[in-house]
Amino acid sequence: MRQRHRWPFILLILPLAISGCNTPSSTSSRTDNVRFMDAWGIYSHCSQSGDLDAMRADAHRLSLAGNMTDSLGNPAFPYSEETASIGPSDRLSADPSAMAAACALRAGQLAQARGLRSFAREMFEMIVTNFPQPRYRYYVAQARDGLERLDAGTSS
Repeated sequence: MRQRHRWPFILLILPLAISGCNTPSSTSSRTDNVRFMDAWGIYSHCSQSGDLDAMRADAHRLSLAGNMTDSLGNPAFPYSEETASIGPSDRLSADPSAMAAACALRAGQLAQARGLRSFAREMFEMIVTNFPQPRYRYYVAQARDGLERLDAGTSS
């Protein structure tokens, strides 16, 4: 007799259990993954490109993505400012701002090697201006080095 009463209960609970698999958190993680893959695609393009104008656009797009991440209050990656290293750090998560700085640095260095001083200066100054946080000190140091070379009139 009791088992007969369980079936309607199970039929009511089963749809709720199944719909629980599609919660907003799983939707937001899919959205975050799409955003990450978009940023990674832009960064990959920049790191493999030789087209300076495209690299400039990539650096600006990544910088905007980093600004959006920071304005939402989401930490770009899970370590403190105090532990930032002198070189690019290993991370388990992506930081669009670090990708933007790396992209701009590569564009600046490539422009400098090609003798395009004003383009190189623009990219190096973008890094120094937009990424003053300690976690980006490697990129800022490299950009300042590039600016010093431009001021000295050397390209390498």
